[in-house]
Amino acid sequence: MNKLTKIIATIGPATEDEKIIEKLILEGVNVFRFNLKHNTISWHNQMIEKVNKVAQKLNKHIGTLIDLQGPEIRLQFLKNQEKIILKPGQKLVIDEEIKFSHNQIKEKLVENQKVLVDDGYFVFKVIKEKGKIYLQSKSEGVLKDRKTVTIPGVDFELSSLVDKDLEGIKLAVFNEVDFVALSYVRSKKDIDDLKKEIKKHNKFIPKIIAKIETKKAIDNLDEIIEASDGVMVARGDMAIEVAREVVPYFQKKIIKKALEAGKFVITATQMLESMINNPAPTRAEVSDVANAFYDGTDTVMLSAESASGKYPVEAVKIMTKTLAFNEKVLIEEDKEFFQPKQTDWTTIICKSAYKMYQYLKNINEDLAGFLVLTETGRTAAVLSRFHPGLPIFAITQDKKIADFLTIGFGIYPSVFKFGKNGFLDRQVLEKIIDFISKKYQLKKNQKLIVLHGDYKGKIGGTSTVRLVKI
Repeated sequence: MNKLTKIIATIGPATEDEKIIEKLILEGVNVFRFNLKHNTISWHNQMIEKVNKVAQKLNKHIGTLIDLQGPEIRLQFLKNQEKIILKPGQKLVIDEEIKFSHNQIKEKLVENQKVLVDDGYFVFKVIKEKGKIYLQSKSEGVLKDRKTVTIPGVDFELSSLVDKDLEGIKLAVFNEVDFVALSYVRSKKDIDDLKKEIKKHNKFIPKIIAKIETKKAIDNLDEIIEASDGVMVARGDMAIEVAREVVPYFQKKIIKKALEAGKFVITATQMLESMINNPAPTRAEVSDVANAFYDGTDTVMLSAESASGKYPVEAVKIMTKTLAFNEKVLIEEDKEFFQPKQTDWTTIICKSAYKMYQYLKNINEDLAGFLVLTETGRTAAVLSRFHPGLPIFAITQDKKIADFLTIGFGIYPSVFKFGKNGFLDRQVLEKIIDFISKKYQLKKNQKLIVLHGDYKGKIGGTSTVRLVKI
């Protein structure tokens, strides 16, 4: 328990072995991501089962996240080629040499339009001549088949869910995956469409994460945040859509808005990119991880670094070490993050607990952290928005609620059956405190700020903030 910011690691060929998964968890991974853009549904199903098996073995709550493919556009070759060697000025004929994965893309192209391929590494210009449409290369290099396409500033009316996503939703529901992330979100409607598809299965409902990576998503940011359970700052495609130099500004803006709305937020893409091939990161990458924390993110994410990189365990170690040090600085400097704007009863109670924490810290009381008794997880999640510099020990009676809380800043969830209905007496509270003290090896005479309701099993009943000595 040496960090508060959570880490997501993407499962891939480099991390599909159970022993590696175990090492990643022990080094600080809280949630595993399954990216549907790669591998088969069957493969992801096997990996989800492996992660759950290892988590159960280690007796840890580890979240699972399925990342849907979304309406991705790809450039496909038509002459059985695996690659095309490009030179500046070279023209590729649409429908003769290449085509787009969605037919309606070609119809919306206009003269001199910029088309970016393979995450922007190749730049093309649209040329229309003699009834044909060409992509004229402005780049040099080896272009491989089925690379991603981005056309900045253009919104194509594509379904937010592709066929593989529908399979992925079934996989998520029937494996009770905790989080589902939707790619290329453009508006609240995309989130609503995903929710409708999930509800068709009339079973488990995962938390919805909106990936903010398009200009349209940034334009509709407030409504998307409101419709989602959390958001991801997906900097890869965002850099192509809005230009690289603008990404840091939008990262801070998205995180601030998510905090104010009381939603969790993930910062992703190329955080330790050089560690795909190198055993140590660049100084700039370490600063990027730390600065995401200082911006107020709940979670940082590894993509190719853990999925296909040579040093996945080392990458997690670096992240954990970087986060732990900078969180310690936060406690010493008493840094405050943006405060939630909600005025509901739970937020008021959590703000009172946070103010108590600030006062006790300033008079050098030996605080172990917060203890939150929660039926739905909401009180722990709201308290997490304040980003206190100490752990939030969340006690719930439902394992799935505990798994949902794996993504929130500073939350350490546990399951403890304290009974349904009836008054929450001192004896039950003492048993819970004893359980937490032993599990996390808290010291005698340390203090806990406790948030709970008066009655067991009552949803939305948090009414009390108290200080107890261990």
